[in-house]
Amino acid sequence: MNPLQHAAAALLSEVQHEDGRDAHIERINCEVRLGRETELVSLRLSDAGLRAICSCGRPGCAHVQASLQLLAAAGRFSDSAAKYPSNRPSNRPSGPAHEPRLSGGPRHDRAALLAEPLADVVTAVVRAGVCSDRTASVLETLSRVERVLPPPLPLGLLRWLGRMREGLESQDVALASQALRAAAALAADLRAEQQDAAARERLVSWLGPESADDLLRLSDRNMLEIAREWVAGSVRQQIERRYLIDLESGELFREECVRGVGMSSLGPCPRAIGVSLAEVELGCGPRRLRLLQYTTTPEIDGASWNLLASWAQRDADMLAASYRSVLSEFGALAEPFVIVAPRALEPGLSLRLERGAPLPLTADDEPLVLKRFEHICASQPPLWVAGRLVQRAGQLQLRPLAAALVDGSSLRHERL
Repeated sequence: MNPLQHAAAALLSEVQHEDGRDAHIERINCEVRLGRETELVSLRLSDAGLRAICSCGRPGCAHVQASLQLLAAAGRFSDSAAKYPSNRPSNRPSGPAHEPRLSGGPRHDRAALLAEPLADVVTAVVRAGVCSDRTASVLETLSRVERVLPPPLPLGLLRWLGRMREGLESQDVALASQALRAAAALAADLRAEQQDAAARERLVSWLGPESADDLLRLSDRNMLEIAREWVAGSVRQQIERRYLIDLESGELFREECVRGVGMSSLGPCPRAIGVSLAEVELGCGPRRLRLLQYTTTPEIDGASWNLLASWAQRDADMLAASYRSVLSEFGALAEPFVIVAPRALEPGLSLRLERGAPLPLTADDEPLVLKRFEHICASQPPLWVAGRLVQRAGQLQLRPLAAALVDGSSLRHERL
């Protein structure tokens, strides 16, 4: 054993207790020193196996090898830990070891499971219609989709279930059509022997990454988190989203996790984030991001706020064209998050940008959100508004999640 393993074995004898016996490690982050240089290595267990990413950017580098050697020695390490026995009695019941949670398997295995139930939903809704008294039979078909894969379900599939149910319960024909179009496209992708780039992005958006080819590595970035919200999955307010902007490129990202399953990064909103290492999925925008190595602070300087404001959209017609484009590709999974810089707040709670038609605000079944927005903007229009684009009755609208107002010589961030 190396010195780190000896020290870990000794410490294990002091802290070992029953609560941690069945814990399973899914991610390890290491600092590996080689010569005078130190690199960050992230080892993460996924459905596709163990993936290793190093901040040096070289696959299979010496830093990764050192981390894997430490991990591969875990069996020998646990044996050696017996040399440092704990004084605490163990009441652990005898029996087989804890079974690892089942996963959905590779995509070609999921195709036979998921493609047929999705196609059945499309058929059932087309036959029954959205505005009919046969919604219960359609919801039963939806439950088949929910049961076909073992839990936890992929985030994209969960969100599609939420969007599909929303369309049926509110009898929103446009939303239901978008959800059905997305389901039909995914079923075709799953059955296809080969997928093009667009199909690959749809698969990642629905089912998450399958291999390292579905991920991009980011490092040395400065980001701001500016908004959060809960959205529906198979149940209401099941999925937490956190929205971040890369101050260098202006690209918007989202962190996403299911309530009670998984964990997002730590820190309040708003906050500044120094990203040392992160993974980004090649899916529908805003692309899903996982922060692996990062620092965070709630203090955001004026220069960062000014840089964020410079990325705000000022053309409503461009927003509409971009929304139509992503909607045609991803259907109901198209939920762009945007930052807009309004010139004025018009009667009826619409944002007037520099160019294009007014952009109405909506809060669905949360009218207090709009009342609060109207109150904080009573004396002056906001510097910028951040939110999620939605379509209601054929009209593009903005679901506001955060706003910035000038307060004297400083900026005030308001979450909605």
